[in-house]
Amino acid sequence: MRSRDTDFMAAAPSGTVTLLFSDIEGSTRLLRRTGPAYPELLERHRTLLREAFERHGGRVLGAEGDGFFVAFETAGDAAAAAADGQRALGGHDWPDDNEVRVRMGLHTGEPRPTDDGYVGLDVHHAARVMAAGHGGQVLVSEATRALLGKGVELRDLGEHQLKDLAGPELLYQLEIDGLPAEFPPLNTLDSRFTNLPTVPNAFVGRERELVVAGELLARDDVRLLTLIGPGGTGKTRLALQLAWAADERFADGAAFVQLAPVRDPELVVPAIAQALDLRDQPGESALETLSEYLRDKELLLLLDNFEQVLAAAPAVASLLAEAPGLKLVATSRTPLHLSGERAYRVPQLALDEAVELFAERAQAAAPDFRLDDENADAVAEICSRLDRLPLAIELAAPRVRTLTPRALLRRLDQRLPLLTGGAQDADERQRTLRDTIAWSYDLLLEREQTLFRQLAVFVGGFRLEAAAAVGGSTDVLEDLDSLVETSLLLRLREDSDGEPRFWMLETIREYALEQLGAVAELESARKRHGAWFAELAECLDAESVTGDQSASMARLADDYPNLRAAMERAREDRDGELLLRLATALWPFWSTRGYVAEGRQALEDALELAGRRPARALLGRASLRVFSGNSDGLFDDVQEVLRTAEELGDPLTLAQAWNLFGRVEGTILGSLARAEEAWQQALEHAERGNLPTERAESIGWLMMAANFGPLPVEEGIARCRRFHDEAVDDPFIRGNACVELGALQAMSGDFPRGRELVAQGLDMIAGLGFSLRAAMSSQEAFYVEMLAGDLDAAERIARDAVAILERMGERSYLSSAAALLAHALTGLDQLDEAERFSRASEDAAAVEDAFSQVLWRSARAKIRAHRGEHDEAEALAREAVAVAERTDLLNTRGDTRADLGEVIALAGRPSDAVAVYDEAAGIFERKGNLASLERVRVAAQGLAR
Repeated sequence: MRSRDTDFMAAAPSGTVTLLFSDIEGSTRLLRRTGPAYPELLERHRTLLREAFERHGGRVLGAEGDGFFVAFETAGDAAAAAADGQRALGGHDWPDDNEVRVRMGLHTGEPRPTDDGYVGLDVHHAARVMAAGHGGQVLVSEATRALLGKGVELRDLGEHQLKDLAGPELLYQLEIDGLPAEFPPLNTLDSRFTNLPTVPNAFVGRERELVVAGELLARDDVRLLTLIGPGGTGKTRLALQLAWAADERFADGAAFVQLAPVRDPELVVPAIAQALDLRDQPGESALETLSEYLRDKELLLLLDNFEQVLAAAPAVASLLAEAPGLKLVATSRTPLHLSGERAYRVPQLALDEAVELFAERAQAAAPDFRLDDENADAVAEICSRLDRLPLAIELAAPRVRTLTPRALLRRLDQRLPLLTGGAQDADERQRTLRDTIAWSYDLLLEREQTLFRQLAVFVGGFRLEAAAAVGGSTDVLEDLDSLVETSLLLRLREDSDGEPRFWMLETIREYALEQLGAVAELESARKRHGAWFAELAECLDAESVTGDQSASMARLADDYPNLRAAMERAREDRDGELLLRLATALWPFWSTRGYVAEGRQALEDALELAGRRPARALLGRASLRVFSGNSDGLFDDVQEVLRTAEELGDPLTLAQAWNLFGRVEGTILGSLARAEEAWQQALEHAERGNLPTERAESIGWLMMAANFGPLPVEEGIARCRRFHDEAVDDPFIRGNACVELGALQAMSGDFPRGRELVAQGLDMIAGLGFSLRAAMSSQEAFYVEMLAGDLDAAERIARDAVAILERMGERSYLSSAAALLAHALTGLDQLDEAERFSRASEDAAAVEDAFSQVLWRSARAKIRAHRGEHDEAEALAREAVAVAERTDLLNTRGDTRADLGEVIALAGRPSDAVAVYDEAAGIFERKGNLASLERVRVAAQGLAR
């Protein structure tokens, strides 16, 4: 990387230099918003920063566009200049609120000065540090931090992976007095959302295609860029390279959606949602859930292999219409024919690029291979005969291990006459590619051919042990290595437990399936596939109960395309027993990952096809119904589950059934006293069966009940401490205990201890990988801050929780989080935004969800009261009180009355308000909630004066 400013280079420092890069965050959006006023804003920004930099001895080496490149003799000068620059920008009175927000990055090294600038990795490094930040933020590398004095205040942001740099980088934030210190997560590879797969070999050629496609993608009028062409032209690889190059332009990252395993167009939207880690939402279609999530995102979606699901194109159009910041790159053999689409036909490689690709892949297979004058003509002819198709070349090149290019060319001549092979009306290049695959297949040993055919039944890749099971042999490693070496298989990534996953490109898999059918092996291979994955699902289900639950869930996610394929084949074959095995083992995974609609349907189909109703299948169906938000007939289902569980007598099923019954009673109906009885039953069964996961589940619910239910605070503290102290080897229980203890300590008036415990507990839960549980438990952190009277802190906590839950697609807890945020915003007099979040809570809340139904009503009531709409406010507040009265959620009942008192006071009826506050005080006194008791007493006394 090179930067220049020849006027300053003569005086530029040499040796150890601290480099500063800066640019304007969102400059394109600022330009669009301000129009003709933008040049003046840009120039004022330049003046302010240049003065600050030069005041501390900075040498401005580049000031093109909206950025600066500056060199300083010392790290301290650079830090002081950056701070002064941010203060100057922050203190400037920008017209029409068009604030210019600048991000800066500092890195120290020894770049080599030249006549026209600096060169070296340190320059590139400094630019990447800057690119990770946000407007108003100054980031500092470890190399710079080591040279700063003790008077410079820094915040440790931990290790981050910066694009194009090897290994993680320690980054710090320069703390500047008087300026904001809180920013979103850094724009690094490990914090911005991306699931773009990395590819182990080099990307060769395609410079022109990358430029053209990149320019098309950057155009405002191009929302969908479709890379079209026959199989084997390298559409996927070009799309990935394009996405990697463009993803920094998208504030919310980039996502890769592999559609090759998807045959049903109805599953395209769920596949996109799952790639984004979204969950099914009660009462919403997958399209509605996805549209809502994407509506305010700036995101790049890469949809790979769209040709077999073209009927899903209208759903894609709907997403583009709902999400103005969304752009799509699709790979397909045909265009999608949507408005806003720009189709770009991926051409064959240029001959020189094809030769370079052949040489690179050949050298990877045979390190001694060199492209020279003796073999260059033969290699060029091979590439021409293969129509310069990347996949064909990648299949042919590894054969140089045993054949010279000339010998390879002779065999290619004999095996691949240009217009033979495949259907006569097929594209010529596709017929050439087909024969290339056939030729590579014919060169395999017989046992390798057999394994290659069997592997076609896998969807979404496979592991070594799965290949052995389906291939009918325990020793397949050598043959897998051979298939990888010949590019008939790829090894692109590791599974969640570090084991390698093998992939077959879809074009090759189609050929392998044809061969499998031709030798009448398809049916037997599918049966082995189904049996293997049913056993895998059952084993991982059992491990999740007795071992590491998060690891088991991750393994199921690794192979979920195969599990889904096994279920689809079971449906096609009317194999009810196989479908029942799979669905019964997978329901805990579905409930954890939020695949509610799909899981319910699978269990319904399995019960119907099998013609029997085993307890664990009924348990799974009822559990998923709880997540769906529809309670019609649910209580009858739960009673049936309890009855069949008792008949089965299995401790696991009994523990899960009683935990489910408690959840329905407690979290839906708000009867925690009855729920506690169920959770105690569940705990007894879990302990009898030595089931640590279910035991922890029961204990977690019991501690939650101590917080929200009728148990007095002191007794709740004793319960949580007992569970905490007994769980020496269970960090999940200890983390939950800390969270609930923190809330209870805050009720008793010890806010510092409450904050400390909640933070400790949330760190423990998040550290175990339970990110959803941590987001749910942030409710306790919110409550502590509300009790302490720190509305700003409460608002930040609730806002973070809403953002996390929205990203996860979790509606059942989102409804309460949105309502809590509305309460905090009302207290901060931000009524319009409070109204918006109260509406979001109402929309997300299930009818039977007493807690959320109370919260959004009471929040809306206070909003109406502050706006002078007193009649409607009081009606809403009394509705909230009525709903709360049907529960034994003591704090909720007290808070709801306190909210009613506030509403009545704002209506100018102080004596009535005092009476309501007195009722709230009685409830808080019964709970032992001293902090809330003091709050309502102070409010009542203020009105009585």
